[in-house]
Amino acid sequence: MASDGSSNAIDPSIFDYLKAHGEEELEVGDRLHQITATLNRHISTCQGLLSRIHSTPGSKLPPLLKQIEVDGIKPEVDSVGALAEFASKYPYYNEVPVNLKDRDAFHITIEEYILALTDITEELSRLAMNSVTMGDISLTVRISGFIKDLFAGFQLLNLKNDIVRKRVDAVKYHVKKVEDVIYDLDAASIMALLDPVTMSSPAGKAKAGEVSKPKDSEPPTQAVRIMESPQAQVIRHIHPVLLASLFLARFKALVADPVSTLSSAIPVVMVIQAAYAIACLPAAGSQIAKPAKKIRPGEKKKSGSEGMGPNIAVTTLVALILSATAAVAFHVVLVLFGAPFLTHVAQTFFCSTHMALLGLFPLFYTRGVSSNDWLEILSARAPIDEAFGGLMGACVGAWLGAVPIPLDWDREWQKWPVTILCGIYAGYLAGKALGGTLAFGMRLGSRLD
Repeated sequence: MASDGSSNAIDPSIFDYLKAHGEEELEVGDRLHQITATLNRHISTCQGLLSRIHSTPGSKLPPLLKQIEVDGIKPEVDSVGALAEFASKYPYYNEVPVNLKDRDAFHITIEEYILALTDITEELSRLAMNSVTMGDISLTVRISGFIKDLFAGFQLLNLKNDIVRKRVDAVKYHVKKVEDVIYDLDAASIMALLDPVTMSSPAGKAKAGEVSKPKDSEPPTQAVRIMESPQAQVIRHIHPVLLASLFLARFKALVADPVSTLSSAIPVVMVIQAAYAIACLPAAGSQIAKPAKKIRPGEKKKSGSEGMGPNIAVTTLVALILSATAAVAFHVVLVLFGAPFLTHVAQTFFCSTHMALLGLFPLFYTRGVSSNDWLEILSARAPIDEAFGGLMGACVGAWLGAVPIPLDWDREWQKWPVTILCGIYAGYLAGKALGGTLAFGMRLGSRLD
């Protein structure tokens, strides 16, 4: 009887239940591990593709973003969907947040969402600096506005003193980092325009006690290429058409009243040249801008403008001021070459202004006032590009335009300075076209390798 009583004390079906549920738990754990492992692989792929954004120009981003969507984001979404579908059936697992008010289901908590936003600001602050090195200043400005708006929204939250609060507080350092980039861009643009060679890098200066190298060892200047964006290529071809159309449309008025016609056309030519330079030409100092050094935790930011690109608005304004100043020099040159000295002063000055806007403004915009560049330009040893080719064409055209003036044809258009203006515009357009195509990169008397 004792043995019968002890055999009935434990129900054998309990062990069958524990065995079945233990095996089920192992299977569920293995399945969750498989899904999360697949998700982690997709996350790594997506992060690897996203890291290319920091070294990809804006014009080449659409194909990369498409690849990220197809090879990275969509597989991640599918893996998260599979994880949500499977994990929601077993809400007792620690991997699954179950604090929904109306049901237990897989979801992203508010804390996780806020932490993800703080991670975005860190990557965007890095992208803001890298976009400067790639010449996309507008992207840096947009990133600055977005991070500031996001940080302002964080200030409305009543957060506890936990990891979320600490990460949100760190966003202000990302905001300051991008603000420093914007500030350095504004501060460095004028210096880069005034002397881009000196401002290219402090490391380029001779160290204390080191013998400085002669100027002959400086690398020769390079021809300035037109930017490769589709907008730049379109405006590059529209630009000569606009100038030629303006001149032909105002030619009769130019013959009848040169002073008023030339003066009223100056703002139009100024706008056309500025739009062409901004859309098609790299600003002075942009070719030599270097990547900004990443600041390590606890390291103080060093003063200086290393790695910063130029401010387009400031560069354009300074180039226009320098061109207006150069018009006075052109006026003197025209007088020395036979222009009326005491009469027709207004005609000569406005003619000089047009010549400066056409021939010199693009050079001031792309070269700044670098002594090395302008020494080669003034000695006709600079590499030929659209800007330098336009200046040479305008000078040759002005010289040839003086030929019809003394001829006894008795034509109204032979008066000063109509034929000179015809030569300047025709020569500029021809020199610009040749400098950007057949003669690009060549130097007078030699060809660049």
